[in-house]
Amino acid sequence: MNANPKILIIQTAFLGDVILTLPVVQNIKQFIHGAEVDFMCIPQTAEVLKNNPFIRELLVYDKRGKGKISGLFRIISLVREKNYDIIICPHRSLRSALITHFSGAKLRIGFDKNTLSNLLTSRVVYKREFHEIERNLDLVRAIPQIKFDEENKLLKPELFPSEEDRKYVDQLFFTLHSNHSTHSIVSFAPCSKWFTKQLPENKSVEIIEGLISRGFKLILIGGGDDGAYCSKLEKKVSSQSLLNLCGKLTSLQSKTAVKNSRCLISADSAAAHIGASAGTPIIQIYGSTVPAFGFYPLTSRNVIIENNSLTCRPCTNHGRKTCPLKHFLCMEGLDVKKIIEAVENLITNG
Repeated sequence: MNANPKILIIQTAFLGDVILTLPVVQNIKQFIHGAEVDFMCIPQTAEVLKNNPFIRELLVYDKRGKGKISGLFRIISLVREKNYDIIICPHRSLRSALITHFSGAKLRIGFDKNTLSNLLTSRVVYKREFHEIERNLDLVRAIPQIKFDEENKLLKPELFPSEEDRKYVDQLFFTLHSNHSTHSIVSFAPCSKWFTKQLPENKSVEIIEGLISRGFKLILIGGGDDGAYCSKLEKKVSSQSLLNLCGKLTSLQSKTAVKNSRCLISADSAAAHIGASAGTPIIQIYGSTVPAFGFYPLTSRNVIIENNSLTCRPCTNHGRKTCPLKHFLCMEGLDVKKIIEAVENLITNG
């Protein structure tokens, strides 16, 4: 291995996947002195990597834009020009596999579940029973001559909001700050890209109204695609104790908002991983998926909410557009009182 190896991390999946890949970068910088680490992602996730001191250069690959084939050739050409020594590819898609293979790097590390794993120089077993961060760190452990220190490994993804981000969030929080202590503010992220991982509107309303009745203030967070859902909640609840910031914050600003909250309630989505970065206590709610898939909170203070009485769970690895059995009991059957009690316990014991 070169004294100052040039390393590219390829993760062109969703926001949560990018966040959970950040410990790869952090541990490389910690255990390989002088390593130059670049990161490839898609335009939709690039913002979360802003201000990151561990990343030298960000390569943004628009795999969904016009000219998909020509775009793939352009990004492969760009990667080859940069003469990387090592490619680490946690993503297992065909395009990521092709970029990895044609990179020209002597060491190409990925999972054995990679679409073209036979073209890798180092195939790492994808251990389903492990947390995703630990699985990703197995890719780092595969680097020859690395002195990976298990006792001092970094598991917490680090995000770096700017001072402007913090000031912007503080201004938005002002309406909740006035006349009330910030200690009562709870962040709530009920949405997901997948229907079966998302809380039904009626359950979200129950949670919000139940917490407000107990003196809590809530902020809604989520991406732009979640705006319509959260606007409905805002109209149904109609309370000054609810602040809808869904679609109004960047990922880094969302981290600041969650960090300023006493706890986060989240569906099984990227918001939970933002909460882990913030170090905020997390209540994570599972519908069609389960914690055993490896995407549970690694924060020391968390509560898992799920319906364990159903034999149909899990029905998918990622999520579905509809409930296959049409009853959606994994979410509809949740006891809201348990969620509210979990919030009170986390905050009281904090």
